[in-house]
Amino acid sequence: MPTGKINDEVNHLVPLFASYCGGLGRLMSLEDALAILLSGDWTGKRLLQGGLSHALRLSWNGEMAPQEILNCDLIFPDLPDVKYSFALPCHQLVQWLMDREGEQLPMTFWQWLLLGQPPVATKAVGSAAQISTQDTPERG
Repeated sequence: MPTGKINDEVNHLVPLFASYCGGLGRLMSLEDALAILLSGDWTGKRLLQGGLSHALRLSWNGEMAPQEILNCDLIFPDLPDVKYSFALPCHQLVQWLMDREGEQLPMTFWQWLLLGQPPVATKAVGSAAQISTQDTPERG
């Protein structure tokens, strides 16, 4: 668990991101994901069929605010010719970091990256829910 200065920074980010990432019901996952967000990179594995895996490194830069766009790079150290560069809202990266299982990013990340499927949205709560309903045109 993060300590010291990083813990203080995480505590300051929790109120900003909670409403975009399902509220405080998963506070420990949110705090862990925000600590990773502040580090600027994460290493993990991409599991393959047959029990094989590839090591990966995901890095990003940009403003650490939910709606700000992060520029991300995904590399596989053992495959130097493979690199994915993409941009996405900061809260989406936090959500995927929350949903990871150990060293694995969630399947929704890979479906988005490789197949272009839109991410499964976490239901917004609080002020984020109000913003998203205000931005939606009324049907009548």
